[in-house]
Amino acid sequence: MSKISNLEDYRTPTPNTKNSKVTNTRKYKDVREREYLTSSEIERISKAAKSIGRHNHRDSTIIMIAFHHALRVSELVNLKWSQVDLSQGLIHVNRLKNGVASVHPLSGQNIRALRKLKRDYPEKWGQSTEKWGHRKVGSE
Repeated sequence: MSKISNLEDYRTPTPNTKNSKVTNTRKYKDVREREYLTSSEIERISKAAKSIGRHNHRDSTIIMIAFHHALRVSELVNLKWSQVDLSQGLIHVNRLKNGVASVHPLSGQNIRALRKLKRDYPEKWGQSTEKWGHRKVGSE
């Protein structure tokens, strides 16, 4: 009988027992302080995107628009010029994942960037003819 009583000392407590105490647990907020980028971080990322690559202005503008209007990647790449009203300074966003379509005002900085982008990409600005950095092969 002494062996059985000693085994009870080593049993794993279950959540329903009074003596159960879970140790060494960390709350999610202790592990990660925040789940978002700050405005200054976005500004630095946008400047970095503007300084490199062939599509530097497009990439910088996409980063800015995505941040200012909290767009998902799929919402961003599905934007069309018909959803952007530069004269009124508005962008019509079709939200995905049970979101509600809405109209967002554009800042002066966004309007200027989008005007330049429209000159450079008159068709669809969220996509290019390239994928993953490689030129798309086709019958050109």
